[in-house]
Formats: sequence, structure tokens, C-alpha cells
Amino acid sequence: MRFNPVALRRNIFYFILLSALLAVYYIVLFLLRPNTWSIEMICYFLMPLPFVFLLGYLMSQISIGKIIKPIMEVAETAESITHEDLSRRVKPENAGKDTLFLVKAFNDMIARLEAAFVYITESSSYIAHELKTPLAIIKGEAEVVLKKERDKEEYKKVIVGSLEETRRMFKIIEDLLLLTRVNYRSNDLQMLPLDLSQFVIVLFEKAKILAAKKNISVNIQLPEPTVLVNADEQTLRRLFLNLIDNAVKYTPQDGRVDIVARLEGERIKISIVDTGIGIDQENLPRLFDKFFRIDDKIKDTAPSSGLGLSIAQSIAKLHQGEITVSSQIGKGTVFTVDLPRISGGIPSSSPA
Repeated sequence: MRFNPVALRRNIFYFILLSALLAVYYIVLFLLRPNTWSIEMICYFLMPLPFVFLLGYLMSQISIGKIIKPIMEVAETAESITHEDLSRRVKPENAGKDTLFLVKAFNDMIARLEAAFVYITESSSYIAHELKTPLAIIKGEAEVVLKKERDKEEYKKVIVGSLEETRRMFKIIEDLLLLTRVNYRSNDLQMLPLDLSQFVIVLFEKAKILAAKKNISVNIQLPEPTVLVNADEQTLRRLFLNLIDNAVKYTPQDGRVDIVARLEGERIKISIVDTGIGIDQENLPRLFDKFFRIDDKIKDTAPSSGLGLSIAQSIAKLHQGEITVSSQIGKGTVFTVDLPRISGGIPSSSPA
């Protein structure tokens, strides 16, 4: 038989309760000077003891049962949970007011573990798939070129191809490390008040450099007052540069990219608007999924890890914000980052 500490504690509590009741009863008898009473009267007073014991036992069983039942259910659920099934939860309706917080904390912990296991499982599968392809290409090309003597140009071509696939693998690894840092090590980030107007102006200058090769015009529109947001500047810059890079990448020669910031109550919305090729409506719901990539219609572009937009959305959520997207084929795409602003922004110029 397995040792049950809960049952032991229950029996100890019951023993102490009955002992206390018995002690109180005899103290009362002593105070009433039992020598003045007959034996029949003493027996009369002793008669209720069995009923008192029974009542005490029933009350202890009821009170302890209400406390112990949800705790036992937590223990049983914990024992039954494995890495293969983290879906079990303790029913909160079975818990009393005193143990409801324990049940809720336990369920929340299992939910976090389940989300973490799903993330790890999916990521492992994606990583294996994404790294398998470039490694297979490098291996295949090396095996083919080594089958017989080749001239210098053929060897050079294989080496260049291998370097390209290696860069792609490094890109995947770097993006995965950043995604893990954003999702699971957010305490490493330094959230400070940031002047968003100055921040967007810096992005505007970088966007002009990125767009110059394709003769794409870049325009900026900012709200008049200075807007402050609580942000980690480095990661927030990564978010916007990713969106700007995509806008330039998928906008044809001589196109246009606009950076538009506008205030809406206590929120600030920054939109990256392009006149690019657009995105099919069926692809929009999956756009922020990890490793999701649309077949490139633009040639001679750098290899993509398929993690850029997933990282951008994670960074936005870290800043209590969100990225939304709308698009039309042949007309362009609009990515909008919605962030909470710090109230009390100082106007950039004093009224006349």
C-alpha cells in the first residue's frame, strides 16, 4: 500500500478534534463537582459522547473533504500528465474559495508548459525541414563535382552555391535565436520612453538608402505632436526595417513606399505602404506564421528564412501592440503597426 500523507493528516486532525471535545467535556464535569452527582446522572452526561464523536467525525470529513478534494485532483492530474498530453486541467468548479487560487495557478502553469512544448515541437520540425534542404543541396553538389575532374569555373560555381546555402542556414539560426529571445527572454530587453517621431525619421533615412537601387521614392508623414512610446529601440527598429525591406523588395522599379504615422486616441499607428505586387488574400491569414513563405515573384533577392514577419509580430506584441496587413494584387500592400503611446507627449512647437 502506498503511503498517503493526506490521509495521515486527516486522521491526525480527527484524533485531535475528538481529544479536544472529550477534554472539554470532562472539564465541564469536573467544574460541576461530579461528587455531588449520582452514578446515574454521570452516565446520563456520558451518553451524548458517541453522538458528539460521530458529529465531530462527520464535520471533519465534510470540511477536510472540501479542502482535500481539489488538492487530490491537482495531484492526480499532475501524475497523469506527460509530454505527449498536456491538455488535462483541474475543474475549477470542484474547488472551494480557499483552494480556487491553487487550481487556477496549476491550470495556468500547465497551459504555459503546453504552449512551450507546442512551440518547441513545431520549431524543431520546422528547423529540421529548413536546414535539411540547404544541407542536401551542398551535399549533392559536392558529390556531383567530385565524380570527375572539373575545370576551375565549375569548382568555383559549386563553392559559390555552397556559400549561398550556408548564408541561408546562418540566417535561419540567427532569426530563431532572436525569436526565442523575444518570446522567452523578454526581460533582457530594455523598455524605455522613445521619441517615435525621431525614431521614424531615422527609419526614413535608412529606407531611402534601401530604395535607391530600384529608384523607389520614399515619403514620410508624421503627426504634429511628439509621440512617446515605451520600447526597446533596437528590437523595434528590427521590426520596422523588416517591413520596409519587404516593401522595397516587392515593389517594382520606380515605385513608391510611404511611412505614415497617425494618432488614434491613446494609440499610435505607423503604416508602411507600398505600390508593390501585392499578396493573395488566401495567404494573408498565414503571413505571420513561422517559416511561411510566399513563392518569390521577384528575382535576385536575398534568401529568406521565413521568420521575418513572425519575429516582427512577436516584437509588436512584446510592446503591447499588433501588426495588421491589407493588400491588393497589383496595387500594393499596407502593414500597420499599432502601439500604445505614453500619455502627455510634448508638442514639437509652441502655439503662436
